[in-house]
This record gives sequence, structure tokens and C-alpha cells, in this order.
Amino acid sequence: MNPTFRKLQLITVSLFCFASLVSCKAKTDSFGADANYFIGLQKLKENKQKEARVKFNQCIKKGSYECARKSAQALTALGNTLQKNEACLELVKRFPDSESRLIAAKQFKSCNETNLIIDVTNGLDLSAENNDLIKIRLEALKKRGDSHYLNEVYKWYTTRPISLNHYQFFRDTYSEDFDIDNPETPQQFAINFRIQIYKRNYLDAVDESSQLFEYLENGSLEVSNQLISDLGKAFLYGSDRFPSNAELFCKKAKLFEATEAEFYFWFYAGRYYDQAGLYYTQAIKCYERAIASTSSPDKKDNALWYLMKTKSNQSLDETINSIEKYASSWNDPYYFDDFFDSLIPNLIIGGRWNAFQTLSKTLDGYASTEIIAQLSYIYGRSIEENLLIVDNPELEMKAAYTKALNCGSAPYYKIMAAYRLGLSDTEVKNILFSPTTQKAIEVNKDAETLLLGYAHFGFPEKIYSEWQKFSVNQISTETSMNLSRFLKTCASQNNDYFSQSLRIASRASNRSIRELSKEEMELVYPQAFKKEIEEISYKYNLDASIMYALIRSESFFNPDIVSSAGAVGLCQLMDFTAGEIARKLKVKDFNTTDPETNIEFGTFYLAELLGRCNGSYLQAFFSYNAGITKVRRWLQGYLEDFGAKKNMPEDLFLESINISETREYGRKLISATIYYEFIYNTENYDFVSIVKNLIK
Repeated sequence: MNPTFRKLQLITVSLFCFASLVSCKAKTDSFGADANYFIGLQKLKENKQKEARVKFNQCIKKGSYECARKSAQALTALGNTLQKNEACLELVKRFPDSESRLIAAKQFKSCNETNLIIDVTNGLDLSAENNDLIKIRLEALKKRGDSHYLNEVYKWYTTRPISLNHYQFFRDTYSEDFDIDNPETPQQFAINFRIQIYKRNYLDAVDESSQLFEYLENGSLEVSNQLISDLGKAFLYGSDRFPSNAELFCKKAKLFEATEAEFYFWFYAGRYYDQAGLYYTQAIKCYERAIASTSSPDKKDNALWYLMKTKSNQSLDETINSIEKYASSWNDPYYFDDFFDSLIPNLIIGGRWNAFQTLSKTLDGYASTEIIAQLSYIYGRSIEENLLIVDNPELEMKAAYTKALNCGSAPYYKIMAAYRLGLSDTEVKNILFSPTTQKAIEVNKDAETLLLGYAHFGFPEKIYSEWQKFSVNQISTETSMNLSRFLKTCASQNNDYFSQSLRIASRASNRSIRELSKEEMELVYPQAFKKEIEEISYKYNLDASIMYALIRSESFFNPDIVSSAGAVGLCQLMDFTAGEIARKLKVKDFNTTDPETNIEFGTFYLAELLGRCNGSYLQAFFSYNAGITKVRRWLQGYLEDFGAKKNMPEDLFLESINISETREYGRKLISATIYYEFIYNTENYDFVSIVKNLIK
């Protein structure tokens, strides 16, 4: 760096810091007693524990709930063992929530204070409480020889799904109490059975099921939803005698009539008839009886989902009829989104364009707004492409696109509908920056004070983890955007802060009840690694907006991220792909964790795919995600199904792809590219031209 420029930069920073100091006291005063918590954290950084303790105690006495609670938690890590224990007891007394109890239980466990563990964990809801906390309590109960031990173990194992904590406790602690191959009591047998299901030992579980049925029928065990569900899984995955299994569960459903178990027996009987094939009528009857046997909206939705899935195995006509029949009975419309996710490609491949007319109208108010937007858009496109003949096509088409424009919060169908309606750039901007929800939120002011305090007093490392603990309906758009801004400024310290900034801004934008500003949209669609992306995109003749969109979608601009499949860095490159690119670029030594290298390899790869896909950006996006071989196979299948040889609508090709991840990948990249162009290329922005370029 030029020395003169560096000197000027330092002077500028110094002046900024001086100006900040002038207003710092006023800003600190605005936090009132809560400032003591943050000052206490600063004192800890300076290794001044005594002064920190004073500040934390002051906050506990006069601070708001969240800051006082965090101060009480901070005290549990200070001083000797006796002081830590006393602080833990005070924490649980003042703030008796799950997090406080877990902190205290871990401290008491570290110093073998068994009785204190039991005291602070009395009264836990074993069906819903934190599993880590319950596990510590049960270990303490066993150690003390407490009479409540066995009963609480049984409740924990039979009132909720089995977790890793359950398995570890069973393996390391509970199995010491009996021979797992020969359990002595019905309770031990039931717990052992559940562990078999957790370990997916379905064959063994089927062999043991007759004994479990006997215990349930003679009253040795109380009927538990979890046990009955596990019995259902055992026969579903551990036996291929589906018709006889279905008959068995039908008998059990009648035996346990008017109990909670009845639903599960009818439900799994339906699953078995489904698996057998050609028993569709019996399966549907079982699902209907399951629905009739319960008052739980969630269980009804679950059975309805499978009922409609069974109908879809018969024919598309049966599927559409079942949707029309049962849609008004749905409790949670979003529960059925994945059903439509698999149905819609089948409707397109089957040429059932009339179904989109039916479904877009009859499901309004029943399906999720996202699905209504999708169905309406496809309905409009089917008219526009003369795939469906209707009366007043112009009127129907406009109505369909208008509905797609006004439904849901996802941007893709809004963008595409705006394009089809021929809206002006100004109208499109209003849509893209418009509120994503009309539902007002009840802000948790104490939570906002805590989060903003971390930013004001310089603790970026605490913001994201704490922010995640609060509901999306507790933090306002303004506060989230302020946190995002702060973390973005800290990105030079740690790459993770940039990704965290983006995640916070993105979630805030998805829940905003007001129009977002251009500056806020820049937080949602940032330009990280600007120099590298701009120069490399120009080198390979790609619009930089496309690469910003790709990197945002792939990695949220985190250069260190590695996926579960092994994809590395900003552009998420697999080792084999990177090796092939390096060979073509004649690069011998390379490191895909290096941002510039990763960007160059990813940009080259997308540009190459674009050439191989005859200039189709959408097909290149699909190929980047799923591989060009799959895309060509899908494309060929589409051409054969419709007898088309050219001019195939690419937006309808997107809807026909049978892999949900790839479809959504295409939608995300188109939407993000539009946003990047709209936010940063204001002088040369032409909405119609950009969309045309992306979906040739």
C-alpha cells in the first residue's frame, strides 16, 4: 500500500474514533442499568474479575430481563467452586428456565454435587425438556439411588422421540441395571424395544413385537404414542408381509378403539396396504379411519398427506379429485408443500395443463401462498403457450399472473409474473422492495437491548448465537438490519461475521412488514470479494451479477465452508471438478480454499457450461448444480414428451425437473441475479432484457 495513502487512512480512522468517543457516553447511557452487563464483559476481557462481578450484580438488580439473566449466567463462571455453586443456585432461583438449569446442572456435575443437581432439576417436563438436562438429572438420580429414577427413565424414553442422548444414556448408564438380552420388567422391555428402532434393528424389533403387544393389551404397560409408532415402523421396515401386517394392525385398531393408539394402528395399516400395491382402496379406508379417530390437527394432516399420496399412485385424476375433496380439511397448508413439489412436475410431464386451472382456483385459501403463486404462474404460461384453451385467454392470463404476483414471499414468481405482465422498472422495484408479510410482530424489547448492546460494546462473537435463540417474531426488521450492518463491518476480523450478517439480513427481509431501503437490500445481497468477482467475471465474459448470485446461493460468501458432500469454498467446488478445471486452465498447484482461485475456477466452470448449453443460463445453472449429463437427459425427455424440437419455454422446463433442489437452485439464481442488477446497476437497468437473457 502507498505509504502516503496509509498515513491519510490512519488519520481518517483516528478522527472517526475521536468523533465516536464524543457520542459514546450518550449512547452508553441509553442502555441504562443494562450497560453494566456489557461493561462487566469488558472487564473480564481485561482480566478484572472483581470489577466484572460488581457490574454483573448491578445489572442483576436493576437491568432488564435478558441482560440481568446473562449477568447472572456470567457470574456462574467466576470465582472458586463454592462461589460458582452459589451463583448457579441464585441463577436458577431468579431465572428458572431451561438454559439456567442446564448451566447449573453442568456446574454441579463438574464438582460431584449430586443433591444439588436433583434439587435444581425437580419438576422437569420429561416429554419436552432439554435432553442434555434430563440426562444429567437421571445420572444423578441413579447415583443417589433415588426411588424416582426408574419411573423417570421410563417416562423419558416413552414420551418423546429417541435422541442421541437417550442412546448414550442407555448404552453407558441404564444398561447396567439389567441384561439387555433378557429384560426383567415390561418397562425395561419397552425401552430396549425403542432403542432397537433407534438403531434400525427392525428385524429384531418385529420378532419382539408380540411380547410388546401382550404387555400393552394386558395393561402391564400404558399405551404410549411413541411405542405404538415404533411398532408401526418395525413392521414397515422389518417385514415385507404387508397385507398380513395391515390386517394385524386393523385388528389392533379395533382393540384399542377410543384410545390414542387407535390413530397409529389405522395409520400404519394404511401404510402397509400402500406398500403392498394394488390395495389402494383398503389403504384409503384405513387413512380415513385414522383421521376420524383423532382430534389432533397435526395427525389429521399427516394421514391426509398419505391418503392423497395413495391417490396419486392410482392416477393424476384421482390425485386432483382428492385434493379438491380434502383441501378444506387441511390444518397447516405448508405441510402439503412437498406433496405439490412432487405432483407439479408429474402434471407437466403428463400434459395436464387443465389441472393448473382447476388447482390454482380451488386451492386459493387452502394451499400455501407459495404454492398458489406457482400454480397460478404455470396456469398463465399454459394459456400463453397455447397449451390450454380457455375463454377470454387474455383476461385469464392476466388474472393468473396477477395472483402469482401477489401471493407468497418468495421472489421468483413475483419476478416472472411481473415480466409476463410487462410491468415498468419502477413497478418492479416497488414489488422487489415491498413488505414480505402483513403480519405485525410482538417485539421483545429486552432481547433487542441485549443484541444491540453486544454490537455497541464490541462483542460481535456473541451476536449470531444469541440472535438464533429468539423467535423470528421477536426481533424487529430495524434491529436485525442494525446487527447485520455491525457484523458486516467486523468481517475483516473473521469471515464468519460476513456470512452471519447476510443470514440475519436475509431472514429479516423475509419477515419485513415494511418496504426495505436500497441500503438494507445491499445487506441482503452484498458484494463481497468485489474486486475478484468483477475482474474474473469480465475475464470470462459473464455478468458479475450472475457470479454474485451464484456465490451467495452456494456459500453465503464464506470461503472456508465445506459441504457434507465435500464441496469447498465460495463456489462449492468438488475436488474432481476442481482438478478438471485446473487441467483445462493449465494450473498445476492450486488451493480451492483460496478465494481468488475458487472464484476463478467457479466462474470458468459456469462459463464453460454456458457454452455447452448453447448460451442458456438456466440450463447452465442446472448443470452447475446437478451435472450437464442429467440436464441433457431431462431436456431430451421433455422434448420427447411434448414432441417439441425448438423454442421450448425454459421456465416450464424448470417446473418439469423432478429434483426439487435443482428447481429451487434455478429459481434462486434467477431471483438473486435480478436483485443484484436492480440494486447495483441502476443506470443501465432494463428488467425485461435481463429476464429475457436469463430465460431464453
